[in-house]
Amino acid sequence: MDGKDDALCPDCDQTVGKLSKTDTHFKVKCDSIDTIYAAFDYCDMVRDCVFRYKYGGIKSLARQMATAMVDVLNLTPTDFICDFLIPVPLHPKRLKDRGYNQATLLAIELGILLAKPVYEGLERLRYTEKQFGLSPEERLANLSGAIGTKPSFDVAGKHIVLVDDIFTTGATANDCARALKSAGAKKIDLLAFSAAMTE
Repeated sequence: MDGKDDALCPDCDQTVGKLSKTDTHFKVKCDSIDTIYAAFDYCDMVRDCVFRYKYGGIKSLARQMATAMVDVLNLTPTDFICDFLIPVPLHPKRLKDRGYNQATLLAIELGILLAKPVYEGLERLRYTEKQFGLSPEERLANLSGAIGTKPSFDVAGKHIVLVDDIFTTGATANDCARALKSAGAKKIDLLAFSAAMTE
C-alpha cells in the first residue's frame, strides 16, 4: 500500500494463481468446486487492502482489485470461458449493516473487464455467525444449509465462476458451489482476490 485510501500497492509480488486442491492449506474438502484461482496471498499488504475495502467502506477499491486480478491471472475476455459470474452472497442483515456486498462489487468490475454477465443468483437462507475465528469443523456446521439458489434462477448445464474477495478454508465457496450443482450447474470455478495460503 502506498498510504492512499483508494490505492492498491502495485508492487506486491506474493501472487498465487491456480490452486491445487491437494495442497495442505485446504482445510475443507472443496469437492464441489472444479478449479480455484486467487491473485494474491493474504499477506499483510493484501490483508490491509481487503480490510479497508470490506470494512472501511472504500468501495472504489473494487475496480483496482479486479484489474489486479485480471493482470496477475492473465485473464482476457476471449480466453476466460464461462457463462456468467456469481458473487458469494451476504445475508440481508449483514448487507444492511455493511451497506454493500464486497463480492458483488468485485464481480461487477470483473464482468466489465472480462465481458461476462453477473447475476446474484445465490442467497443466504439463514443468518450465520461470522466465519472468522471458527475452526474448519465449526465453519462447516455454521454454513450447513445456509446458502441456496434463488427461486426460478436457472443454472442447469451452466459453467459458473464464483467471485469472492478472500478464500480461506473453502467452506463458504464450497457451500455455494454445492448449491449451484444441486440446482444443475455443470461446472463451478472460483475466482478470488486473495487466498490465505499460510493460515
